[in-house]
Amino acid sequence: MAVAYLIRAHHRPEQLVRLVERLATPNASFFVHLDGRADELVREALMIGLARHDVHWVPRVDVYYSGFSPVRAVVAGLEEIERAGAPPHTVLLSGQCYPLRPAPAIEAFLAERPGQSLAEHFHLPSERWAEQEGGLKRIRYRHFERFRFRTKTLSVPLLRRAFPAGLEPWGGSAWSVLSDDAVKAVLAFRDERPDVWRFFRGVKSADEIFFQTALLNSPLRDHVANETLHYIEWPGGSHPRTFTSADFDRIAASGKLFARKFDVARDVEILDRIDRELLGEG
Repeated sequence: MAVAYLIRAHHRPEQLVRLVERLATPNASFFVHLDGRADELVREALMIGLARHDVHWVPRVDVYYSGFSPVRAVVAGLEEIERAGAPPHTVLLSGQCYPLRPAPAIEAFLAERPGQSLAEHFHLPSERWAEQEGGLKRIRYRHFERFRFRTKTLSVPLLRRAFPAGLEPWGGSAWSVLSDDAVKAVLAFRDERPDVWRFFRGVKSADEIFFQTALLNSPLRDHVANETLHYIEWPGGSHPRTFTSADFDRIAASGKLFARKFDVARDVEILDRIDRELLGEG
């Protein structure tokens, strides 16, 4: 079964090349978004390392952590995938994700779920984001993605806003799987609700709310499984754990198809062990 992988990356070109090589099959295509702010040496390394027929480059967006720009980057990728003819499923990944099962097994898993998207989702407010007023703090108050030399969003608590009319807010993981109909639905939502697109420019960590809101307020809501294929650990704070070799047993026992995040500059052995013991490589 054909599958597209939409990958957002900003550094570690050797790790991204390795990710693509592990997922490559005759059925797979790759749509890579390299952060517009990435170092030129990273771009040059990727042009060499990913000079392959199944890799397509997404128009670059300058991405700022916890802002709206990650949504713009994903939507730019979905536009490219739609133009190429969206396959039955599109998997959203980062350059620091890695598969935990061989690529053919991932494709077989998705083939058993025709017409289904897999995206963690919960209605807001939710106890999952209790420290942020159940997630409402992210949307009630205007957040500015860039403020002078800041690279994180700036919240202005006096600018309280109402959620766009006719919609219920939903949140969840940014790492999901979209059916071909879901890809079309997200792009149509963007085009048909410019008021929502404008509103989300001021939402904090919008990529954890926009896509769930688009799909769970659409006729496809009953075709969105509340499931994530990623194993991620949150030790506290706003960043997930970067896995090392000491974490292998938990990762292997997770039953998930992917995990994040990894960093070859910190521990490459964890990926080598996944290759040997889970993927049958080498």
